[in-house]
Amino acid sequence: MKPTNSTHLVVSVAFQDAGDATRAIHLASALRENCPVGHDLKVTFLSNGSKLEHLITNAGFPIVHCQPHVKGQSVAHDLGWDFPEFFGSEKIARDFIEGQLAALRELRPDVVLHGMWAPASLAARMLGIHTISFLPLPVHPAAFGKGLIRDLPDMMPGLTHLPRPMRQWLAGWSSGLMLNAPIFRQHRLGAAAAACGWGNKGPISLFDMAKADLNLVNDLPMFHADYSHRLPDDIVISGPLFSRARETDKLDPDIVAHMRNDGGPAILVTMGSSGTKDFLFEAIRAFTLNREDNWNVVILASHSICSLDEARAVAGDDFRLLVTDRFIPAPAAHALADVVVSHGGQGTVQTAMNAGTPIVGVALQIEQQTNLDNVMNAGAGIRVQRFNWKGPAIYKAIRKVLADPNYTARATALAEKVWAMDGAQIAADTMWNFIQKR
Repeated sequence: MKPTNSTHLVVSVAFQDAGDATRAIHLASALRENCPVGHDLKVTFLSNGSKLEHLITNAGFPIVHCQPHVKGQSVAHDLGWDFPEFFGSEKIARDFIEGQLAALRELRPDVVLHGMWAPASLAARMLGIHTISFLPLPVHPAAFGKGLIRDLPDMMPGLTHLPRPMRQWLAGWSSGLMLNAPIFRQHRLGAAAAACGWGNKGPISLFDMAKADLNLVNDLPMFHADYSHRLPDDIVISGPLFSRARETDKLDPDIVAHMRNDGGPAILVTMGSSGTKDFLFEAIRAFTLNREDNWNVVILASHSICSLDEARAVAGDDFRLLVTDRFIPAPAAHALADVVVSHGGQGTVQTAMNAGTPIVGVALQIEQQTNLDNVMNAGAGIRVQRFNWKGPAIYKAIRKVLADPNYTARATALAEKVWAMDGAQIAADTMWNFIQKR
């Protein structure tokens, strides 16, 4: 019989996504560091393939591979995203669920930790395994229907051209109606789950696909104050979770020198692992509009978005633009930047907030839009709408942030909120309380 003072945790997320991968590692590390004396904790990472797997092994965790094996280029590529469906076909969804089922049957964990990764959530629940999820925002009708959406989603045609105050009013007035949007019902995933033994037939709701026994929201509580009292007890807003500065994290000397060159403003451009080359290239073009600007720009060209040669071709021979595909410690780079240009991923946004650095961003999906809207509503940045993400509009937004010191002052105020919370510690305490009760 298995001793009661031991726990086997399996971590299963879409490791192609840099944000989910790093947050999963942070949570597993925090759980390991806070393991009660005399308790035997075993942690196994379950992966379908990712170019980021070295981050897992570097943190000291073993990896077990499951089917289907994918290239790990990006979530959208590997799942064949076909908006509003998260899976390109019922077969793709079924392959992922079946792969999780087979692996979990073999590993026999006590708890599965997952992000917004439906195959792991569904497979664990089919097998009666306890689950913990970590999410960037509360995926619950009480949040989506009561104020989580601050502005009309950019993907809504026509209405997104309205003035922002009108869009915000419409978002508040129609928040309940948004729950009827097609993305909230995943038909292919539902059919695949039913074929694998899921009890319910028909489409699976967005709220059910990542549901867990314990749901951690890795964000500042202040951003969810309007509706947090409506959330069930199994949803805990545990605070920001991102890469914090370490003494061993050093920027390459040439990058430091470039960002500090001649005392001009330093700008960091990063689209994470989920951006697109079109959005990155448009941001690069913004910096080529006026060569008289004394700007020192570092542009991260992630392999999951484009090749280094492609990005450098857009930048041309402009000496103010340093384009690289090297790994750059995010906290150190954000601390040197005067502005961060981003896709609104939670990790990037929280790292910028922690550094007190304003953001100019564009959102590719609703979670990123919410992150950027929260920053913009706090006066610490500007979200440029997707249809307007063009060189001149990006350039104008950056100039506005650089010219107004209030953006940096408000970003510094946000940083103080982030510093006041240890999201990893709160999450670890919450998880251990959950584990020990069971």
